[in-house]
Parts: sequence; structure tokens; C-alpha cells
Amino acid sequence: MNAAIPIDEAQRDPRLIRAALALPGVAIELCEFPEVTAQTITVAEPRAVLSLGLSPLLPDSEGRFGRSGARFSRFGSLSFRPAGVAGELRFAGGAFETIRCRFDAAALPPALTAARLDEAQLAACFDIRVQPIEDAMLRLAEEVAQQRSDTARLAQALIDAIRIDLARYLEEAARLAARRSGGLTPRQLRRVSARIDEAGPPPRIEELATLCGLSRFHFMRTFRLTTGESAGGFLRRARMARAKAMLARDDQSLASIAEAVGYRSTAAFCAAFHRIVGRPPGAFRAAIRS
Repeated sequence: MNAAIPIDEAQRDPRLIRAALALPGVAIELCEFPEVTAQTITVAEPRAVLSLGLSPLLPDSEGRFGRSGARFSRFGSLSFRPAGVAGELRFAGGAFETIRCRFDAAALPPALTAARLDEAQLAACFDIRVQPIEDAMLRLAEEVAQQRSDTARLAQALIDAIRIDLARYLEEAARLAARRSGGLTPRQLRRVSARIDEAGPPPRIEELATLCGLSRFHFMRTFRLTTGESAGGFLRRARMARAKAMLARDDQSLASIAEAVGYRSTAAFCAAFHRIVGRPPGAFRAAIRS
């Protein structure tokens, strides 16, 4: 598959899945997408899908659920598509790798079924920035790539934790939407997210505030009101997500990656990565690419 093809065609290619693990009610799959063309598709997933990108995000990819007038939400590296909900999805062109979990209805708690999700929760499904879920998905990727005698038991424990954390995340998304007043507009939040995900050193908070036409203090207050976390914490997690993608996909040196994500030294990057991710970047790269 050398020429770029539509993403819906790539989804049907049996070579897409390079490793898989079947658990009761859940299929865990490591997927390697070829070069795909930019495309907009409308789809209702037959099974709920939780997906984590293992390569850099394709720029300008976004989606929306439900009515045609709903705002588009930007795709993050971690996203959830509930079963049976029609979604309009815009994909940019490029090649990428993911790990995905496809759930049967009986394998999900009621809080994660389409009938229980409101408009705000559905919008929150496109960009899930929850470190424990991301870490569990990365651990699943390691286990599926290099399966052992106890892989199924460990994978089941990780799936159980993911289901709980995902339900908590969507419950919090509903609470944030209910009390949100004076936060960032969807347009402002999209601008901030797009800037953070650009290649190169991460932006300073002052730059993000300027993008939104706000003072630094007002931006930090409204950002926390909108997302439930600080702008600084959001930036740190974004830097680690970019570093993970580079470690998983590229052969760049740790020094190059440290510079690309805005650290002044390799030692500072390695220490921060170990503290946040729980292992050194070299060990992470070896595990995810085994």
C-alpha cells in the first residue's frame, strides 16, 4: 500500500492490524495505517472504540456527533467513539499508528453508552486528556506487541481501570459543562490546542493568552474553568504526549527530542519524562517498539 488511500478503505485492509488480543467483550488491536488521503466521513461505530495515537497527530483532524449544526471538536491523541452515534469525522492526510479497544455493549458500564451521554460529554470524547487512561493504553500496546503467558490477565486489569477512569472523565465533563460560565469559547480552545500541538518548542502561557485576546491572569483563570486543570499542567502533559509519539515512531536521539519539546538539556527531559511517565524515555522506546 504505497499510494495514499481513503481512510475507510484502509480500515477494511487486513494488513492494518499488526497485533491483536481478544478479551471477553473487548478486542485490543495495534493498527498501522498507511498514507491516507484527507477525507470527511460519516459513520456510526457498531462497537464503542477507544483509540490512542502512537504517532504524531494528523493536523486539522476533527469531528462532531449528533445534529449537523453541532460544533466540530478537535481530535486529540486519545478519543472515544460510543457505539451507534452518527459522527461526522474529518481526517487530514498522512500515515499514523494507533492502539484501539473495541468494546461490545455488554462490556461497558451504562455511563458509557450513547443513551447516557449528553451533547457536552459527546464533544468531550474527541480529546481525552487523562493521563491514567493514556498510560493504561500504552501499557496495553506493550503487552499486545509482546505477549506473554500472563498478558491476558494484565490486559483485563488495565481494561477494568480504563472503563472506570473513562466513566469518571465523562461524568466530570458533564459537571464542567453545567457550571461553565465565562470560560474560553470553543474557538479560543481550538486555537490554544492547535498551537500547543504544533511542531517545535511549546508555547509560553503568555503567547496562548495573546491568541485568545486575554491577559495572562484572565487566560489562566478561564482555562482552568473550561478544562478543569491548569494551563501549565495541560502544557506539561502535551509535551510528554509529543515526546511519547516521537519515541514510538522516530529514531531521533534523546537530545533532539528534548530540544523539540522544549527542554534545555537531555538530563532535564529524561528526569521529567521518568517522573511523569514512570520510566526513562529509553525504556519507554524499547518497550513500545518491541
